[in-house]
Amino acid sequence: MNTAQRMRLNRRIDSLLSIMVSLIIIIFCLIPLVWIFATSIKPRGTEFLLPMQFWPSNPTLQAYRRVLVDLQFMRPIMNSFIVSSCVTIMGLFLASLSAYAIARLRIRYKIQALFLLQIGGMIPPVITIAPTFIMIRSLGLLGTLPGLMLPHIFYNIPISSWLLSTYFSDIPYSLDDSALIDGCTHFQTFRKIILPLAAPGLFCAGIFAFIGSYGEFMLASTITMGQKAVQTVPVAILNFSVEFRLQWTWISAGIILAVLPIILLVVIFQRKVISGLTAGAVKG
Repeated sequence: MNTAQRMRLNRRIDSLLSIMVSLIIIIFCLIPLVWIFATSIKPRGTEFLLPMQFWPSNPTLQAYRRVLVDLQFMRPIMNSFIVSSCVTIMGLFLASLSAYAIARLRIRYKIQALFLLQIGGMIPPVITIAPTFIMIRSLGLLGTLPGLMLPHIFYNIPISSWLLSTYFSDIPYSLDDSALIDGCTHFQTFRKIILPLAAPGLFCAGIFAFIGSYGEFMLASTITMGQKAVQTVPVAILNFSVEFRLQWTWISAGIILAVLPIILLVVIFQRKVISGLTAGAVKG
């Protein structure tokens, strides 16, 4: 076997191994979701039968009707979307300003500032839950959606600033100099030149911020104070599951309904997310 044949064989083996590893990861990630979906279409009570059935013999949408109509699950979904959308918009605005200052402006200690920002982002939320509760209570925002948005915005700033500063640093600095020569201020340069060029990075950071806020439970459970009108999806699923003694078909239906919008969001913007994550990986 000559060198060319050996190289082709090695490439085929590498491709085969990559496909096998990818399939294992996909199966590992999708099996729980498939199991939850199968449970959601089982008739009530059959999820406790032994031996367990992976797929129901008589599938039904009874659990979805119960969750949507009787338990009014669309309200928590709308609350989660409102909170996550506002958190994403405001968090990206603040994070993009800090990332622009760190990546583009000639200021001292910008690396130290980014490092300290990341230290703040690495603090576990469970440690800050008590002071956050006291702060929100002092502002009179307990049991309200704005009271839930405010801490979520600042929780998302560190990771968003890190992603955006990496992306901003890859944009040629000559664009800033040209804009300043033409009479633009730093903010005009940021708004008219940097942000349009950084759209993939903004989409990537926005998806992370949205999903992080959408699925957050501890703070949402604390701030909402058990009020159904402002419950988000994770809190609503827990509450109606405990209230009705762990009806797993209802819980599974609620999980599927909560996950579907996120799946659609990622599918629609997957190219933007991938381009934002891989920005700067290859230098020209």
